[in-house]
Amino acid sequence: MPRKNKEQPAMSNNTSSNSNSKPQKRLIIITGDKGGVGKSTFARAIFQLYINKNLPCVAYEADLRNPQIERYFQKDYRPIIRYIDIFHRGGADDLLINLDESDCPITLLDLPAQSGGFFESYVKELAFFEVLKTEINCRVTMVSVISRVLDSINVLEKLRELCKDQVDYIVVKNLFHGEEEKFERYNDSSLRQNMLAEGLIELVMPDLFYKSYDFLDRHALTFNEGQTHKETNIVIKSRIKSWVAEFETQIKPAFNLLGFDIQPDDCYYPAVVEKSKELRENEEKEKAKNQDANLSSQDIAA
Repeated sequence: MPRKNKEQPAMSNNTSSNSNSKPQKRLIIITGDKGGVGKSTFARAIFQLYINKNLPCVAYEADLRNPQIERYFQKDYRPIIRYIDIFHRGGADDLLINLDESDCPITLLDLPAQSGGFFESYVKELAFFEVLKTEINCRVTMVSVISRVLDSINVLEKLRELCKDQVDYIVVKNLFHGEEEKFERYNDSSLRQNMLAEGLIELVMPDLFYKSYDFLDRHALTFNEGQTHKETNIVIKSRIKSWVAEFETQIKPAFNLLGFDIQPDDCYYPAVVEKSKELRENEEKEKAKNQDANLSSQDIAA
């Protein structure tokens, strides 16, 4: 079951811990340096819940080779999906600039696999966490999605060495890799005991049956769209709906660390969807215009 150290209450997004007059923001960084652990699935599910609950969020893709959030959400939410390149020096600078300039209370960053060393260089070069705290009044939540392999523990340990007590930690056991008690390497580790004593929150991510997961993947659907798509059947719809509900239940112990304690804004996402529609229509008009121009050129040449 999800657990946290009861002696150390989680910090709220809406409470400033320093003299900075800016409203406190929350940066949620989804990590898991091993590919295939499920971090992008977690990021997609969290982003879906922000949308469903009208909690304003900007999402950052850091994997330009395989941008998962873009793939599933760009149709309706393109204006709030942004891009950084964590693998090249200077390629992620816009993240800090935008965090400083934006009024959005939640920023979601999905880090790609094998980016740990590059992220470490970025953090150290910019004194990233210190700047967030003192200049921007932004608290960071590091979400580590793990599987049952030893590498997940090693990656988590390196993350803790880098971030120390400058961030809030969440560990997510992805039950796709087995039942919670089967995460023996992590469960029995001294690292886990030490982090629990320091306030670590543990969550589990339920396993979505492969046919429903593959359906979403095949059609590049959000979790909401997967329940209304014309090819969805009652079984797929029911499984997706139940999974999202169970996911929300499982993450409740970390609600404030994930930004769910902020005030909803009922106008935010409708405006984003409307802007996305406008962008698509303009692109279609431009495409049609170019096609007409090409046809005219061909007629002249003939």
